[in-house]
Amino acid sequence: MKKNDFVVRFAGEGGQGLLTSATGFATAHTQVGYHTQTFATFPSQIVGGPTWMQARVSTIPLLTRGDELDVLVAFNEEAYRTHKDEVKEGGVIIYNSEEFEFKSGGESLGIPFSRLAKSTGNARAANFVVMGALAQLVNIPQSIFEEFNRKRFTRGRPGDNEIIESNNKALSLGREEAIKSG
Repeated sequence: MKKNDFVVRFAGEGGQGLLTSATGFATAHTQVGYHTQTFATFPSQIVGGPTWMQARVSTIPLLTRGDELDVLVAFNEEAYRTHKDEVKEGGVIIYNSEEFEFKSGGESLGIPFSRLAKSTGNARAANFVVMGALAQLVNIPQSIFEEFNRKRFTRGRPGDNEIIESNNKALSLGREEAIKSG
């Protein structure tokens, strides 16, 4: 993938952490000077219905959200089936292997999002598992996401440090899964 410009779509059902993952991914890049553009769709009026959010990240100013996906993050099988054909040749699909499995003829990476998050002591860290895998795939330093995590969760409350540490561990676990996949 080109490091200077890439498009990632996060798709699944509302409540699966995809909006948190997508927003965090874009915000972390913006905080260090990348140009980002996001687009979200909520086609269902039912809470928990099909949802997706796309983030385009670039080193140059952006005028569009991008046409083809470099990466699809599928939180469930329906999201995979709906969006898989929009991944460009040479693109990658990251999917929640706890939700479904598929036989891939191309590049794919199954990650147990929730299981890895729970192993950090923070079951809500699945979005950081996803961001860690993405950081590895698009060759972005993990430190960008660690800094975003620190800024986002330093609120002066008891437990902030534990949240930050578990999220950083989740970033590392996601990165390790991407490295293991080759």
